[in-house]
Amino acid sequence: MADGSGKKILLVDTDSAAAGALTSFLESSGYNTQTVTNYQQAITAVQNWKPDLVILNILLQAFNPLDFISELKKNPLTEAQKVIIFSQTPKTDIVSGPSPRVCGYLTKPVDFEALKATLLKAAPAREGGQQTVLVADDDTEFSDLIKMFLEANNYRPLVENDPQKIIGRLRSEKPDALLLDIMMPGKDGFAIMDEMQDSADTAEIPIIVLSALRLENYQERGILTGLPEIVSREIPGDLLLKLIEEQTSTNGAASEPQKAARPKVLMADDQTELLMLMKEMVEMAGFEVVTANDGVEAMQAVFETNPDIIVLDYNMPRKDGIAVAQDLKNNPVFAHIPIIIVTGIGEKRTKLKGLSMGIDDYLIKPVDTDELIARIRMILKRNKQVLDTNPLSKLPGNPSIQARVEREIQKGGEFAVLYLDLDNFKAYNDNYGFEAGDRVIKATANLLVKLTIQNENSEDFIGHIGGDDFIVVTTYDRSEELARRITGAFDEIAPSFYSKTDRERGCITSTDRQGNIKKFPLLSISIGIVHNHTRPIHSFAQVSNIGTELKKVAKAANKSHYTVDRRKD
Repeated sequence: MADGSGKKILLVDTDSAAAGALTSFLESSGYNTQTVTNYQQAITAVQNWKPDLVILNILLQAFNPLDFISELKKNPLTEAQKVIIFSQTPKTDIVSGPSPRVCGYLTKPVDFEALKATLLKAAPAREGGQQTVLVADDDTEFSDLIKMFLEANNYRPLVENDPQKIIGRLRSEKPDALLLDIMMPGKDGFAIMDEMQDSADTAEIPIIVLSALRLENYQERGILTGLPEIVSREIPGDLLLKLIEEQTSTNGAASEPQKAARPKVLMADDQTELLMLMKEMVEMAGFEVVTANDGVEAMQAVFETNPDIIVLDYNMPRKDGIAVAQDLKNNPVFAHIPIIIVTGIGEKRTKLKGLSMGIDDYLIKPVDTDELIARIRMILKRNKQVLDTNPLSKLPGNPSIQARVEREIQKGGEFAVLYLDLDNFKAYNDNYGFEAGDRVIKATANLLVKLTIQNENSEDFIGHIGGDDFIVVTTYDRSEELARRITGAFDEIAPSFYSKTDRERGCITSTDRQGNIKKFPLLSISIGIVHNHTRPIHSFAQVSNIGTELKKVAKAANKSHYTVDRRKD
């Protein structure tokens, strides 16, 4: 049995039976517990009682548990408070028990292909008419996204964001299926399912649960909270005690927020005074500096610290700068690190030897530290661009993509980001091989450049996220027309990637990601258009999340297709 050694645990829960069972369990393991049932009590207890850990029931209805977590993080006195999510409820049987009342349970972010398949089973297509689907979720943005998906797949969507009105809408609209969130304020999805069973006119409506919660499962970082999370029917004793022990362990101080990493410079010179002077000046310019007094120390420092750039004296004992550089350039792990040689020798032959090895720059002693710092910055910037560029498409990669999107956000004007993804690319790669797949990627990149950058004055941006994913940053006014042209142009070139037989057949046979043999249509392209025309965009992460959602909606069309975010705040 675990020994809690009197550590203090605050339980935030309105379910007295569940809280009582958890209290008995924890106190029998040596923990000191206290239970609170409302928002203000919880905030006050955290501030005054100072618990080692808070255990929060994410399903409580008295207040929004996400608001409680947010308040803790905003307050400097409570921002370091450890919190885990644990919800014990027998209602999980409604969804995951031996005789579940639901016909599908999908976790957010939703896999739209899985949702499409589940809907086809729950509400099969009706001859000559549309099936009606009610979306019941208090998250208006998510509801709008699901609505767009349903419309694209020929369903008649209805949306209800107020959990108190869902039963009324079910009785009046009589939908063919219900898409239901579990965690809603005031009245959760479990209560709604119970009420549906009590009435003959709602008991037979097929239910598909769409939830950020994973029932009977442990998540290291819950989707809604980012915290350790368990939602289960019973108390998972060993797992819960292990989690509590990890969270309350005093073996090491809590980690502080990391500062932005400074570029690391390794400087090697056997003249100690000169080395210390250069170190001081380079550190004042904003770099982290590691030093070595000879070539052997320099090699050891490279292996231990993995610097961003190396400044080597040409003439050092035990191993000179050129020998160190040659060893590093021959090592594939460190060959990418740029090197500057500092020398008192201005001999042309020595410079040519170094440059032929891939040395990035030479400086002649005595070194001007301002010039050294300027060279370091220039080389790091150039090296970042080279490393960032996708070797296949020659387009900028993720660091440049993020920097460009963040720049658009900071400018404050209207912009749009197109997230592009090839459909059925894995099946094509499996059938035709990686070389053919690479040709498709190159052709797609060339097509995007041709359609997007039409003259030397264009300010649009194209990036290659990786694999078959691309991104275009453009103006809002131009975005939809550009997406329309891209989808049309891609459909024109896609058949050329196939053999005559496959073109005539219109499909290929391959295996999906689960190993099932199936037929795949010809390559197509899906585009999600994120923009700030109707609602503000605050971060690159927000753009990325919205783009991923929209791209999934576009993919559900099973042809080249684009989806514009039409949601408003």
